[in-house]
Amino acid sequence: MKLKNLVPQRFRNRLVRQFGRARLIRLPNGQHELVGGTDADRANAFEWASLFAHEIVFTHFHREEPARRRPRQPWFAPRLQPVCP
Repeated sequence: MKLKNLVPQRFRNRLVRQFGRARLIRLPNGQHELVGGTDADRANAFEWASLFAHEIVFTHFHREEPARRRPRQPWFAPRLQPVCP
């Protein structure tokens, strides 16, 4: 059995390069996507791609990095502090 049949396609994204908080990701179909980051981070990514990866084409669509759904719950309950009079 081949490994490509065990791992779903959505988990095969590969991080190519990171510019600050912007991440350049290669998708399983061969396309690239720039996710997150500030305008300065994105400008650095565009400049890098124009010099070293000119085959990458960027669109005007800007996708933010997905946020966590809810804050993580603590493992243990916090200890109660005594009240000072």
